[in-house]
Amino acid sequence: MNLINYSDEEITKLWNDYADNRNQGLKKIANKKLRDMINFINLKNKDEIKQFVDFICIERFEKGNIKDFQQPLIEDLILPILIEGVEAEIMPYLRWIYQLKLYSNSNYKKIDNIEYYNSEKILVKANLVDPNDISTVILLMTLYIDCLWFGSHHFPEHILFEKEYVDELLNKSSKIIETYKEKSLILSSMIKDIEYYKDLYESWFKYKNECLNISFTEWCVLNNKNYSWVKTFYYNKGNEM
Repeated sequence: MNLINYSDEEITKLWNDYADNRNQGLKKIANKKLRDMINFINLKNKDEIKQFVDFICIERFEKGNIKDFQQPLIEDLILPILIEGVEAEIMPYLRWIYQLKLYSNSNYKKIDNIEYYNSEKILVKANLVDPNDISTVILLMTLYIDCLWFGSHHFPEHILFEKEYVDELLNKSSKIIETYKEKSLILSSMIKDIEYYKDLYESWFKYKNECLNISFTEWCVLNNKNYSWVKTFYYNKGNEM
């Protein structure tokens, strides 16, 4: 856990004491100090709370100076501010709440709208509210690339998505690339990934349409296509430990 240098000296001291103990592996002591800090900050007025939440979110999501937030900090201090910003459709709160990745922890299921906070929809909204926020663009592209990877990770044997959904992902990606072509240097590796998956899926659907009595791997060799496959492992249930 990284140390901070915040304008409020007492909050800085409370955070850094908590961070020091967490870094030393003193979990129980660190958790108590975290709770003490949250209680102290929540006694302040709303503007002061918001200023601190903005500060630590900037430190994590804009500067990369903080690796993660513990659940009590998120639920009892950060989320009330972020949710208010999301409901008012204010950036960068729309992006920040997505970056919290709330759904990755089942303990957050009690939060209303958690699916929305961790969805493509909120990133699309963030992009509409602030089209100049390149971080949102990168998150959207990453989401589409991850989906394209997931749909293809059982190749060369079979596909996980219907053609319509693949086309939708590729079309959304292409629109972003066209819209942000002046940012091509920033998105260059992602553009290459999209081109790769576009060619891969086009090859697959062409292969299926040809109805040949050969494997997709053999078809790729015949058509000078060179793709990398994820290794597939099969297990015999009778040999399971």
